[in-house]
Amino acid sequence: MSHLEHDAAVVMGAEELSRLELLPPELVYSILSHLSPFDLVAVSATSRTLYTRASADHLWQALIQENVPGIQVRTPAPCRSFKALYRAHDPYWYLPKYKIWFADVNLTGRLIIVRYDPRRGCIEGYQLVAANRSRTFQPWEANRNVSIHHFDPVVQLHMDKTVIQLDAVDSADSLAFDSDSPAWARFNTINLRLVRSRTSSMEGNFSRSPSPASVAPPKPSRLLSERQMQNYTDSMYATIFHTRVLSSDEISFCASPKFPYGFIWPPPAIPSGHRVFGTAAKLSSGRHFKPETRPSSRSDLSDKAFVIKTWLATRIPGRAVYNMSVIADPLAVSMMNLPLAVRGDDAVDDALDDDVSIRMQIGQELATYATLDPKLYTPTKEKPFRGIWVGDYSGHGCEFLLVTQPDDETPFDAESIQPREEESPDEFEKRKHDETVYRGPLEAVKLTGDPNVPRGEVTFRAADLGERGLINICQYEPFEGVRIVKSQGHVGSTGFVNDSFIESQLLLISHDRLAQYWSEFGHVSFLQRVDIDGFLAPA
Repeated sequence: MSHLEHDAAVVMGAEELSRLELLPPELVYSILSHLSPFDLVAVSATSRTLYTRASADHLWQALIQENVPGIQVRTPAPCRSFKALYRAHDPYWYLPKYKIWFADVNLTGRLIIVRYDPRRGCIEGYQLVAANRSRTFQPWEANRNVSIHHFDPVVQLHMDKTVIQLDAVDSADSLAFDSDSPAWARFNTINLRLVRSRTSSMEGNFSRSPSPASVAPPKPSRLLSERQMQNYTDSMYATIFHTRVLSSDEISFCASPKFPYGFIWPPPAIPSGHRVFGTAAKLSSGRHFKPETRPSSRSDLSDKAFVIKTWLATRIPGRAVYNMSVIADPLAVSMMNLPLAVRGDDAVDDALDDDVSIRMQIGQELATYATLDPKLYTPTKEKPFRGIWVGDYSGHGCEFLLVTQPDDETPFDAESIQPREEESPDEFEKRKHDETVYRGPLEAVKLTGDPNVPRGEVTFRAADLGERGLINICQYEPFEGVRIVKSQGHVGSTGFVNDSFIESQLLLISHDRLAQYWSEFGHVSFLQRVDIDGFLAPA
């Protein structure tokens, strides 16, 4: 150990670290592989030797891989190392980690799949959409007055419009990852660019772009600030920002037992340990811009929810343009006494140099996204219907559902099922299978909705898939041999008024295919499981 390293160890009172440094590298790497990114950074600040060890690329590659399901991340491109790549997307790695995100936009909602594209080193999200290829129907042999609507869905990502795109190069230089600061502080600076108009009365007032330091307020925490994403179009802009987990007291105070439930997202029909303020708390209320609704530390930051803001910027020729890339503190900007502040980027500014204009912000939309606990949609041997499904809602088109089966209050013991007298081995095995699989309640919640029953609402439920809920085993085509159980379907008038549950029947065709008989409407509609993992690898 050098004199410099020995002095550093003595100053920090870290005799144990000195022993750690003397271990073989293989043992040190094995120990460090169990640490979180925060702990790795803390270790790297103790000595030069441990800095080198904790910066090893294979450690950071493993940390990235934990957040990227479905594909193998083999290269840090476009960054120089995996540590730099982790830094570039921190703290947004939770977006591809949880992959499924649903929004509270209007009554219809929106479902997106977020993934990591190793070819470009970016985190991207696209809306999941579906369409029914079949428009035919047939009468049901069990009741010729009932129509069976055929369902052959095509589920795909809407690749023409990116919902999320976070490029690695956007933030790599602004994260103080390697500094001595323990907070991993990255700050957004206000990039104020004043473009002189040839026709404006203000001509001559601004001859050059002032330095950011001369006009910017104190730098806010990046946890409070917005991050601008790649423009949707030449005039459409979007930012993404974090939100804070609400405490149980805040939820109790704000929540309402009726729709829209006090604008808490996700709504109560979806089990979640993380709830945040939803979008319907209008922009005019300023709730999303108040510091107390934003995370002040990583412990406050919700990795199960975030907010996207989009807006349209139009031009009014003949005036100066004030361009601010991502404004974290609107109040501070308003105190600059500037006539207009508009968010944009340098590429847009360059394009406007010859045609200077004011960009007016209109059509602003906020969308709060939440994710799902993987346990809710991961099927098991005893809960095989859990999952993300797409359903046929006739004139409303296809809608995405979360089908849940809650855990048993007491563990189920399949071995407690014993053969009956005069029961053949095959009959016993079938009964044992049925009693294991077909039991307990099932509930389907809309992740996307329609004007009658919106997103976040239960669309149908069955109290018991077992003997207490069994109607019969169907004897008629095309559902011969299918188990039919009692269910209740959720209906409502336009605008989700006068909603109620009506008697219906649930047909358990297979673990990947269900059907709902809406007896009051005289038709049968299908649901089909969606393979979410099939959308995680970029084509």
